[in-house]
Amino acid sequence: MSTPTQLRWGILGTGMIAKKFANELPSSESGVLHATGSRSLASATNFAETFGGRAIAGYDALLADPEIDAVYLSLPNGLHHDWSIKAMRAGKHVLCEKPMAANATEAESMFKVSRETGKVLIEAFMYRAHPLIQRLLRLVHSGGIGELKLMRSNFTFSRAASPDDARYHPEQAGGSLMDVGCYCVNLARALARAEPIAVHATAHKHPLGVDDYAAGTLTFPNGFLVTFTCGMSVATDPGTFIAGTEGQIAIDAFWFATDGFALKRTDGTIEKYENSTQQPVYAMEADAFAQVVRGESKAWITQEDTLGNLKVLDALRESAGIPIPGR
Repeated sequence: MSTPTQLRWGILGTGMIAKKFANELPSSESGVLHATGSRSLASATNFAETFGGRAIAGYDALLADPEIDAVYLSLPNGLHHDWSIKAMRAGKHVLCEKPMAANATEAESMFKVSRETGKVLIEAFMYRAHPLIQRLLRLVHSGGIGELKLMRSNFTFSRAASPDDARYHPEQAGGSLMDVGCYCVNLARALARAEPIAVHATAHKHPLGVDDYAAGTLTFPNGFLVTFTCGMSVATDPGTFIAGTEGQIAIDAFWFATDGFALKRTDGTIEKYENSTQQPVYAMEADAFAQVVRGESKAWITQEDTLGNLKVLDALRESAGIPIPGR
């Protein structure tokens, strides 16, 4: 399949994240929604009426469409492995919603198929494609706050629990650590440019069988210490704070990367870094993906990054006594 100027996207699933991606895709420079597949034709039709493109009944039918170049896979975590592999074997590039798989072993097999088929497979941590977050990482890596010492981060939301919500399905690798804690882990690892040497987590188990809120710690070999909280049934201050020997950074809701961040140096001076783009974050992600497909840039989330994050999530779940599907 040749690589067109614009990627023709197919979306698997019609849930909340699929809607966000479809809503912002028109703001990208490189993508167009060609079709959306759902188990229910009615659901796909409603989605298409709102966001455009064709409605297709069934995931296999969407993958069989020869006009689709890339698939945005927004299905529950437990379905990422099988459907990503099916999509790549059907000749589609895949942008797979985070976390990429139910465990690190699954992700390894997915990347193996990516290499075999020559199809791009990237985990959809959309915030890492944002230039503000890339600037944050460059600032810290260049010594902008001195030697990195501490980070504390909260990513929680409060939504009514439901047996119809895959986040509350243990067999689908649901739970707060996988749904939102993964962001805190990803940012910490990106800042450290290393893997933690020790992890610990404690979690509250919801009656539906998943961790609906949790707290964790990460210890990195360079002395960088991280604490984080995550939750699906309790709302907290979404702030993240990063401290070094020469300053500290405060950033609000880094996973949206829209409000900028402030650097306070030890001498009391404050530097503010503002968001300089109006392009929405999922559109940025679509453009970044297209650049990788066209061979114009490297993936903003590498294979090694994805595997490292999942290995930490596996260890955190083991620490908290949370069963890991497929293991």
